[in-house]
Amino acid sequence: MMTIVRSFLTFALCLLPSALCAAQTPPAQSPAPAASAVASPILRVFLDCYECDTEYQRQNVTFVDYVRDRADADLHVLVTTQDTGSGGSSWTVKFIGLGRFQRQDRTFTFTTDQAATGDDRRKAFSRIFKIGLLGYAAETSVAPQLDLTWTEPTQLRSSADRDRWNSWVFRVNLNGNLNGERASTFKSARLSFSASRTTDNWKINVSMGGNVDRSTFLLEDDRTVKSQRDNWNLSSLVVKSHGPRTSSGLRAQLWHDSFGNYRRASRIAPAVEFDFFPYKESNRRSLAVQYSIGPTRYQYVDLTIYDKMEETVPTHSVNLSVGLRQPWGSLSAVADFAQQLSHRDRYRSGVFGNADVRLFKGFSFNLFAEYARIKDQIALRKGTASTEDVLLRLRQLATDYSYFYGFGISYSFGSIFDNIVNPRFNGPGFFFF
Repeated sequence: MMTIVRSFLTFALCLLPSALCAAQTPPAQSPAPAASAVASPILRVFLDCYECDTEYQRQNVTFVDYVRDRADADLHVLVTTQDTGSGGSSWTVKFIGLGRFQRQDRTFTFTTDQAATGDDRRKAFSRIFKIGLLGYAAETSVAPQLDLTWTEPTQLRSSADRDRWNSWVFRVNLNGNLNGERASTFKSARLSFSASRTTDNWKINVSMGGNVDRSTFLLEDDRTVKSQRDNWNLSSLVVKSHGPRTSSGLRAQLWHDSFGNYRRASRIAPAVEFDFFPYKESNRRSLAVQYSIGPTRYQYVDLTIYDKMEETVPTHSVNLSVGLRQPWGSLSAVADFAQQLSHRDRYRSGVFGNADVRLFKGFSFNLFAEYARIKDQIALRKGTASTEDVLLRLRQLATDYSYFYGFGISYSFGSIFDNIVNPRFNGPGFFFF
């Protein structure tokens, strides 16, 4: 009898609200997971790549969280590229561990050829990107959902295969444009050609190109003003490597420029270069100095301010360049000095710099600056420039300096994540005024 009463009371209690039922019925006992069995949070990645299609990566590599700032990341993926001798790109992908992955760094390299489309390049990078992420993501909560596939090659390239072009690469480019309105028209055409061959020991470049610009302006007094500028250039460079830091070369150039008053000018100059870092590290850092010396032959369109129609001028120049691409940002700078040996007071010096630096979380600073000191304008036309010459920039004018500065700051705050891609209304759009 007591057994029946006890069973009835238990059934009645279970009909009460769930909170009371839970109080009367102890939960099933299960062992608590060990602390070591608790998976780490999903991997946070800061993708630092100018050349990548980042939207494509966020859409196709989804087993990580993308963050907007390096300070919030577990992994900083720094990507740099260099041009290859065949016209393709050599990629270096450095995975830099942060926080819980401190000092767990890995580096991958791969190449894409000249004929690769934008889709080919982003898919090639995506494959390496996923391979590199795998070792880190395997220690996070997504590990049970990860898998690995391997595609067996159908045919391996034979070692007997030979390059019928012997490493030579050729490029041809032709373009033009035409625009105008009732009172003005503008036409231009450009043609360029280049041939290059790059090996471990030699670098050979030959290029040529030309521009033709024509403009017509109808003024209010019914006068028509025409502008015509044209230039062409043929240049070649041969460089011999002498080791991991030194090289020598020869530059030759032939050009014409109506704006600069050059009917024809030619230059030949041997040069030497030394890089304080090995050339193989140039995608991350370089500090190189270069010196060249040689004669330049000028033939002018119009008489110059020095009453010359032609002359030969010996010159020498020195160039110092630095380039850095680091987790904190990038920096490049060039300083150069060129001087006429026959007239030491005729020289040109300049400095150019470009920096993009992350100063602290969410805040970055960028700077572009260029300044030149000009004391070598021997080709200036004699006589006074007309108003049309000045406004339409038909002739070069006297100056002793030139400069350009630009800077910007950026600060972002809010959500640290950058996973979602929404392409709606991303088209070019059309606006009528």
